Amino acid sequence: MLQVGTTWFLVADGRRAKVLTEPRRGADLQQSWAMEISEDDLYDPQDRPPRSFDSAGAGRHAMDGGRNLHEAEEEKFLKRVADRVTDAERRNDFDHLVVAAPPRALGLLRSLLSDAAQARVRAETPKDLLDEDAPKLRERLTDLLR
Repeated sequence: MLQVGTTWFLVADGRRAKVLTEPRRGADLQQSWAMEISEDDLYDPQDRPPRSFDSAGAGRHAMDGGRNLHEAEEEKFLKRVADRVTDAERRNDFDHLVVAAPPRALGLLRSLLSDAAQARVRAETPKDLLDEDAPKLRERLTDLLR
């Protein structure tokens, strides 16, 4: 159990993120910042994959190599979130980090956070908790630290 230092609770999914701060153990959680996916993160509908003719017949199909543009949007957004957390870690804005995100987003955040920020992760959970009300969210997040 953590006794000393500021704890950041990062709650995110592929489109939204927020950080709740616990300045000292047992203090009320305060929202530090929140982000949503921006226009810059969205793909342009004109950015369609190239098309090719079928080897037999007159049909055409996309040559996308299995990429999913919505997943690319989420990855770009989560990169911005990870960069913001990494910058805060460099400024020593927090001592401990707890991360709650759906499994795919959690995996991306793990890979995008700097090594120093990852070293401050004390707990994580593969759940989407963004829409939880404040008391329940506090209970669920602080339970992770026990």
